[in-house]
Amino acid sequence: MRKKIYDKKIENEKLQDKYLEKVLEQIRCKKAKPYIAKELESHLEDQIADNIKSGMNKEQAEKEAVRDMGDPVETGVELDRIHKPQIAWKLLLLVGLLSIAGIIIHTIIAQNTGAANFISSRKYIVHVIIGNAVMCGIYFLDYTWIARHAKKIGVALMAACILASVFGINIVNGNIYWPLYISGHYIFMKAFILLYVPVYGGIIYHYHGSGYSGLVKSFLWLLLPVFIMLQAPAFMTASTLAICMLVMLTVAILNDWFHVSKIKAIAGIWGVSVIAPAVVFAVMYVGDYLSAYYKARITAWIGSGNETNYIANLIHGMLKQDQMIGANGVNISQKLPDYNADYILTYLSATYGIIAGIAACAMLVVLILAVFRTAVKQKNQLGMVMGCGCGMILLTSFLLNVLINVGAFPTVMTFLPFLSAGGNYIVVCYAMLGIVLSVYKNKNIYPKHVCIGNEKMTV
Repeated sequence: MRKKIYDKKIENEKLQDKYLEKVLEQIRCKKAKPYIAKELESHLEDQIADNIKSGMNKEQAEKEAVRDMGDPVETGVELDRIHKPQIAWKLLLLVGLLSIAGIIIHTIIAQNTGAANFISSRKYIVHVIIGNAVMCGIYFLDYTWIARHAKKIGVALMAACILASVFGINIVNGNIYWPLYISGHYIFMKAFILLYVPVYGGIIYHYHGSGYSGLVKSFLWLLLPVFIMLQAPAFMTASTLAICMLVMLTVAILNDWFHVSKIKAIAGIWGVSVIAPAVVFAVMYVGDYLSAYYKARITAWIGSGNETNYIANLIHGMLKQDQMIGANGVNISQKLPDYNADYILTYLSATYGIIAGIAACAMLVVLILAVFRTAVKQKNQLGMVMGCGCGMILLTSFLLNVLINVGAFPTVMTFLPFLSAGGNYIVVCYAMLGIVLSVYKNKNIYPKHVCIGNEKMTV
């Protein structure tokens, strides 16, 4: 009798296994199979439990649960239709338009400003091609691989910054470019450290499900690159990193990544990040602990304002002369440094009219909104936070560049995403899009939470 009961149990288990096996045979995406299997198993267990509650014995409940699931081939085909890689065609179209627009702009700049800029124009085109190749590589790599190795990648980026700081090129008043010289090319870590932001999403995901200890560790991972960049000194890069990662950590807290009090946790990380540094800075400024150079710059920024800033004054003067359409008559290439990089918006407005500058900004706004839309609509929490990190870098860089180009912010080293000359920043921007495209590709494959380490996989 016991043997018959045991045989029936095995038969029922085999029935479920065969059903699942038949369903999974129809699924072409290998990455989706374990999640689909787990979801189907969970559904079967719930159905069996409901059947038992309705009065069936366990054997009948299991048979009915499998029967209720429907034909395994039809179920598998339908699941295969849903759980397959997706391509963000609209986002790719925007990227393509921006790439073409950038190439046209820099080609025209080279034609209008002399043969010397033809080299810069060719470099821009080469970097756009390299950027697109990097974007495609990351797209096929899969963002969960980045998250799985996020701590190693983060350490490598910080180590590269420290190494670059040792061999940095001292250019003006102690400002350091931080290059790594590799195979005849300079790799500027001030640009590539921005990739730490989406990587940070993977780092804090490793602490998903933990309490205050995980939150504190996540916060320390935030502070490390910021502290390193402050030693450059690269205040704006450090500020950009801090703001973007604080937003990501806040989003993670709001989405219950940590078992903590949300209000206290958010107030704590923002308080420590904003109030404490402000107090320290005020003490250093009042107590005369800052160098004369930096104190003079701060005085110019917050004391006398932009009137002491030659470039800001120049920009203000040109803005007054700008036409809605057409040139303002000022040869900007002879007056403004980095007109094809930091101040490309000023160049476009002065040379082709304010409408040209607005059109360039509009294209970038549409792209950045598309990036955020792609991120926030993700079911997968990891992809959502990493995508938001990419969007934050593009948004803060864009806003900073616009504010500087209209003379509303003190002049600092900046870039307009995708359009400014500067190969390192171009590649970084395309790398960010590669991550976003990878997130979109897997939006119907990965569940709310994925297993990238020791954490538990949940559907």
